[in-house]
Parts: sequence; C-alpha cells; structure tokens
Amino acid sequence: MDETFTQAFSSEVQQCPLRTHWVSFRLVDEFGNGAPYAGLPYQLVDKQGEKYTGLLDGDGYALIENIYCGPALVALPERYEGGDQWYEDLIDRKNYALPITALQVAAEQTLRRPADQPSPSPTRAAREKGEFYRVEVRDLVEVGSHLPPASTILSPRPSTVLAASTGRAQETTAFGVALAPNKHHVLEVKALRAWRPLLSLTPEFSALDAYQLALLTNLAYADFGQVFKAGQPLPPKYPVPGTVGHVLNARLGNIQTGKLNEEPNQFGAAKDFHPILEDVPYSKRLEVVPYDPQRYTKEEERKQPWERHSLNDLDTNTQAYISHDDRMILIGIRGTQENPPDLWRDIDAAQVPYKEGVGQAHQGFYKAFLAVKKFVTPYLDNFYTGQKIVVCGHSLGGAIALLLAEWIRREFEYDVLLYTYGAPRAGDKAFVEGATALAHHRLVNHNDPIPSVPATWMDTDKRLMLTGAAALITGTTGIGGAAFLAGVANFKGDAYQHHGTQHHFLPLAIGKGEETSVLWQPDCQGIEDAACAYYANKVGAADMPDRAAFITQLWSISLHFMATGYVPACHATLLRWKASSETPPGTYLTARERQWLQQEIDSYRRNLEAWEQQAWRRYDVAHRHESGSVASRREDFERSIGRASEERQRLPRTLRRIETLAQQRISKTQLYGAQAENPQLESLVARWQEHERNKPSKTPMHARLPVSNQPQYA
Repeated sequence: MDETFTQAFSSEVQQCPLRTHWVSFRLVDEFGNGAPYAGLPYQLVDKQGEKYTGLLDGDGYALIENIYCGPALVALPERYEGGDQWYEDLIDRKNYALPITALQVAAEQTLRRPADQPSPSPTRAAREKGEFYRVEVRDLVEVGSHLPPASTILSPRPSTVLAASTGRAQETTAFGVALAPNKHHVLEVKALRAWRPLLSLTPEFSALDAYQLALLTNLAYADFGQVFKAGQPLPPKYPVPGTVGHVLNARLGNIQTGKLNEEPNQFGAAKDFHPILEDVPYSKRLEVVPYDPQRYTKEEERKQPWERHSLNDLDTNTQAYISHDDRMILIGIRGTQENPPDLWRDIDAAQVPYKEGVGQAHQGFYKAFLAVKKFVTPYLDNFYTGQKIVVCGHSLGGAIALLLAEWIRREFEYDVLLYTYGAPRAGDKAFVEGATALAHHRLVNHNDPIPSVPATWMDTDKRLMLTGAAALITGTTGIGGAAFLAGVANFKGDAYQHHGTQHHFLPLAIGKGEETSVLWQPDCQGIEDAACAYYANKVGAADMPDRAAFITQLWSISLHFMATGYVPACHATLLRWKASSETPPGTYLTARERQWLQQEIDSYRRNLEAWEQQAWRRYDVAHRHESGSVASRREDFERSIGRASEERQRLPRTLRRIETLAQQRISKTQLYGAQAENPQLESLVARWQEHERNKPSKTPMHARLPVSNQPQYA
C-alpha cells in the first residue's frame, strides 16, 4: 500500500487545485466502540496546509469535506478542560506541568482488551468499508514526552510513507496520523493504562500492605537503572530488571499486552515475587517525571528523572527513592550495605536532640535522616496534592524512615503511614511518646538481631553493667536457643525504645524439614529480642558481650535481609492468611501450633525461675567474703532479678494472646484492609494467583517454609 501512496502523491501533477475531496475517520477503543471519544475536538491539515477543526460525533466519527486532494494529517491536541481535579493539578503544577489532552483522558478511561480476545475493530472497519489502523495517543498529540514509549508491537500501523507525502514531514511542528483522501478510516486507540500495586493505606495493619510494601521497600536497595546519553533525542531507558526505573517506568507504567509475563517480578534482589496489581489510568500510576529538556527549562526542572526520584548520599551512606500517584507519595529507604565499621558507626552512637520534634534520637540515624529530609522536601513541595504519605524502610533505613515520617507528620500535618522491616531503635522514651499519633507497623523476624539494637547496654557513655546475666530458652519446638539479657540497664539518660505496633514473625518446626511462620505479638522481651540476646550471650565473656566482637558477629552472620527474609515472610503470611480464611475454622493458629507455643512459653517461664535461683546462688558464692561494695552489687542483682520478674509477669498476657489467636478468625479486612470492599478484589487476587509461586495448590494452609539449623535468620 505504501508504494501505491507514493505513486499517487509523489507528483505535484496529481494534486487537485480545488477543494473537491473528502476524508472521514472514526476513533474507537479496543472493543470497537466509538462512544468514549464522542465530542472530542479534532484538527485536520490537508495537503495544502489548510486546517479544519470540528468535534467527533456521538460515535467518535468525523467527516471533513471540501479539502484539497492529497493525504491529510489528523490530530487531537486540545488541552483537557473536563474539570477533574487530579488532571487539573497535573496540568497546572508549578514544575513538570503535563500537557494532558482531552484525547489522553478519554484513552485513560477506556479499558484494555484481554490479550486472548480478538478485537472487533477490524470487522467494523470492513463493515464501514474503511481502512483500519491501530494508533496510540502519542500519534495524535503534539507532545508525547510524558507518555509511554512508542509501542513496537501494535499492528497494523498508519503508513509512514503516506505521512511523508503530506509535504509537512520535515516541519518540526507537524504531528498527527496521515489519512488517505476520499477514504474512510477506523483508528483503534490503544487504551492508556498502567499497573500499580494494590494497597489498603489505612492506619490498621493488613497482610496486603505488609507484603506489597515489603517489595517496594526492597526496591530501595536497587539503582535507578537508567541508560542515558546527554543530548540524545530519545527519553532515557530503564532496561535492568529490578531497578527503580525498570519497575516504575518500564513495567508498571508501560503495559503492552497485559500478559502475566509483562508484570514486574523483581524488586531489587527479591526475584520471582509478584505484587497484586490493579489496572488504572496511566496518569494515576506511580510517576517518573518526564525527560524533555526543551520543554522543562526552569531551574527546578533541570534535574534528570533519576536525580528527582532517587537519593544516594555518600556522606551518610543513605539511599532512598520517591514517587507518587493520586493516592500517595511513596518514600522507600534502604539500610546500610557496608562493612562492620560502618555498621558500628551507625548503631553505637550518642543520642542527639530530635530538633524536628521532642526527645532524643540516635546520632547516626539522625544525620542520615537530615539527608533524606533535604531530598524529599522539594518533592513534597512539587507533587503533594493531598495524598497520604507512605514511608517504608528496612534495617537502618527503617530507623531513618521513623524519624522522617514523624517529621512529615509534625511539620506538614499530613496523613502519614509507616511500615518498617527489621528496624533498630531510633529514639528515646520522650521521642516515642511524642510520636504516638504516627501510624507505624514494625515487622520483626524472630531470628533477626538488628531490631534489638541499640541494646540497652549500649548506653552513651559506653559503660556496661557487669552484673548482667542471660536466661536461655531451651525449648524444643522451634524457639530453642534464644536468650534474654536479664540484668542490663542504661545508666545515662533514657534508654532507646521501639516505636509503633510490633508484628513478630515466629518460626515453628512442624515436622522434619518443615516449619511454619506465625505472625503475632508475643509481648515478652525474651521472644522479641531473641536473636540479639542469643548472639550477645554467645560471644560474651562471663555475662556480658564484648561490643566490638558482638557487632562484628552481627554483621558477619549475614542474617538480616529483605529479599531472603522479610519479603518471603510477608508473602507466606498473605498466602497463609488467605488459605486459612477460606478453610474452617479459619483461625490464626492451628491446634498443634497453639500447643507448641504454650509449651514454649511454659519452658521459658521455668528457665527464668531457674535463672533467678542460680543468680542468687552465684551472688552468694562470689560476694560472701567481700565488703564495701556488697550493698551496691546487691542492688545491681536485685535490679536484674526485678527485670526477670517483670518478664515472667508478662508471660500470662502472652499465653492469653495465644488463646485469642487460636480462636480468632482471619477476616478479609485483616487480609486486605480497605480493599476488602473493592468489587474487583477477587479478580485481582485470582490473577495474582496465576503466577506459579502464588497458586493455591502450591500453598498449604500454613505456608510452610524450609527449616535451617537454629538460629535461623532473615
């Protein structure tokens, strides 16, 4: 056909000097319907440069008569004026204002045709005796830098030779789709849609948010992944799987066919994990700002996309990324990846005033927070339009995330939601009490030592309590080998404290080579701080660990990872809760798990009682003949005994929680939060479970995980 067009329109002799010709076209969606494009303004430029304007009729049709002979360019470049506040904000924002057209909004409101469903559009074109082409929004508008890259799989496409024959192909202002004269055309417009992770975003905990945000947290460990050369005409590309740009731009923001294999399946180092996705209008995706140096020339717009969206602060070894959609501004912060001296610097530091609020904060975390604060401030200024602020972080990044989230809540009075994974303590009692209004869900793996640092014996003047002692849990059902530091205290200022609601992953061996992971709130320190106490006791001489050896061991054991610990644990919990909610009795614990947990807590109680007796005997033997310091040492021992006693007093509450979990049914709200009421939820989860890793047949009710030798770490 291109050769025919070339022969027909390459010679000036063939052109008619009179306006005696016509052209018609119809825009349809992927289901062959023209109604979504009814009333849109169009413009057509004929061979002689004459412009014709009008409105598409109620079925997306236009007939333009009395035009000069030759191919014509049709376009729909008119700005959106429909009144939707989200689009108006994008069009009018002070930096990176988007040239959104009425056509773009209309295409965003259409749906994608399933890949296995044939399109009725070619049949409609044949019935109307017209030419049929598939087009994208970028084909019909003047500016496309904010739109997805041009598709390489659409077919049939409009003729490029015909476009060149219009006589305006070399004009920098020319744009549009070329139509042949005296012919009708049916143009199927590709739906302008994107994927985005399904989230609840309520203050209450949900298994959905825990899993989805675990993936997005792990993404903070990845580079942005751009391939870019300054001055090149094409926008940057993000080809490396698992990088921030690849996930947000190449996968979530660029649906081609909608097939399962096009979904993102790698977030940083977490491979073969898939988020539950919803299909949304393209403008409501997690945005990566456009690269268009000719259009965006203001000082605030000169940053490249990766400079706007990602932070890599070398002074504090802090890495983060930020993006947004119409629901939220998302901030992900990674932990440290460096060697033991860097880890030591981060977790063994003095307390400093938290100037953005109240109380004291950890010095190393606070310095890193200041770097992230500087990074996110202009982003909030540019892109906040009333969304929820969602902050997530892992390890030391979780501590930074806490300081950041509390600052945003106080400074701007925005609605903030925080999820952290394996986060250490970041502030003192005053800070924690001052941040009680911050919604924070803190997920902790039983075998992860980092949440227990800074330990209470890491006080600011670096003194240790010499009378500290450890009570070991020696049960046999899965928790065995943990330890509780019973006599450790901070002598200078308030001790570091945890903030937020803890959610504890507890592994339980259920058979040879198998274990289950229970997500609960144990409410006893020996369980919550088991991993840190285990290693502190293991490396220590007498009752107390040597701190340098302890820190080195924490790092060298390579335990505390998102990709191999928290992401799989959250994934297993989501599958487990879903399966349990669909299988009677649908409770959090099976009868076996209930019995094992009760035995474990009873074993712990007996060991604490035995430790108290042994501690007093050791005291009597060691200090029977001493004088002078006996009274002070006795006071120290009484403090240790008192701490162990307080721990024993917490155990009945833990037992009651076990009873509650054994009787409490898992609800859809606890699974999916606010999305439990989403009418599309069932279909979205069903699609998610088409992935091999998520198939129900692959998921026993209690999401069993492989057992490794105790202690097991994330």
